[in-house]
Amino acid sequence: MTAGRCAGLVILGTVLAAFAAGAAEIGGAFTVGAGYLDNPLGIAGESSAAYASQRLRLNTIGHHGRDDFRLGYELEASQFGNDTELGSLRHALGWEWWRRDDDSPGSFGLGIQGAVRRYREAYSYYDYGEGNFYTVWRTFPASSLLLKAVGTFRLRSYDDLPEESYLEPRLDVQLKRFFASRTTVGLETSLGLKHFYDSAASRVWETPHLPSTSQLAARLNLSQGVSDRVGMRAWVEQRFSLEGFPHYVGEDVYDSPLLDFYAHEGTDALAAVKWLSPLLFWVEGGFAWGDHDYGDMLFADDGAGALRQDMVRDWFVSCERSLKIGAKPAKFRVQAGWRNQDSTLGAYNLDGGWFNTSLTCSF
Repeated sequence: MTAGRCAGLVILGTVLAAFAAGAAEIGGAFTVGAGYLDNPLGIAGESSAAYASQRLRLNTIGHHGRDDFRLGYELEASQFGNDTELGSLRHALGWEWWRRDDDSPGSFGLGIQGAVRRYREAYSYYDYGEGNFYTVWRTFPASSLLLKAVGTFRLRSYDDLPEESYLEPRLDVQLKRFFASRTTVGLETSLGLKHFYDSAASRVWETPHLPSTSQLAARLNLSQGVSDRVGMRAWVEQRFSLEGFPHYVGEDVYDSPLLDFYAHEGTDALAAVKWLSPLLFWVEGGFAWGDHDYGDMLFADDGAGALRQDMVRDWFVSCERSLKIGAKPAKFRVQAGWRNQDSTLGAYNLDGGWFNTSLTCSF
């Protein structure tokens, strides 16, 4: 099934479901933004680029007793400068159903979304269509304890690169404890599997069976309110690869699927402080650190294959303020940061900054 047909069937299903839901209320938000990246592709020596972005969200909501139904549409677009040709356009349509628990603040919901992304000409072979199916369960075993589970299933199809097409089932579970001292402690675990289902994948990466990769991750979260205007947050996460990332090694050829977080395991951590200034701007500054090991996957380096391990350091600051434009709420945000990445491979040694600003208007 092609990417367009896959996404088209999902979108058609959501439209039919919306008519059945009888949605009535209409709302949404529009975001405009701009930014700058020193390393937009994550490779040393590449051209920096400024960019502009736009996002439109529309939704209709219907209420039937304990049940809520939502039909939503999203349009995302980006344009990059300096001839990088990294811009893209994404359309998505989704439908959700939520049921509230009359006896507690818990809820249960499920949803479906179809999406199509199109890139500029230079990267058009990465165009894809996808369907996303998800279910969410949230309950409070005690007044100060939250348990949340999210199950997702994604089908993504690349028309021009069938070997990249995949299925991804995933389960995320979160347990969060709230204390009277303004302390919140949480534990998140996730288990995901990425299965490349097209027969082209086994031919391209020369595996006896259709390739797949899987990963287990655990994150410990901590937040502490110091006062009404000051708060701190921190987390540490460990990723474990259960199956190695598919890759091919040939004479002067080192290839793999598109790299994502499944490609590496290791440790990540973040610490940040947030402050409400007298001008009612929320200001947050922090530091993030990561140690990423790409296992036995080989990367081209001076005509030979080499293993890769990255040490990543990020410094960041953000400023955010809620506004009103007319009678409607809006949010203004500015973010900036600097990344230093030391890699065992010179092509991935990075040292550069980034910046973005956005205004979101609700209606």
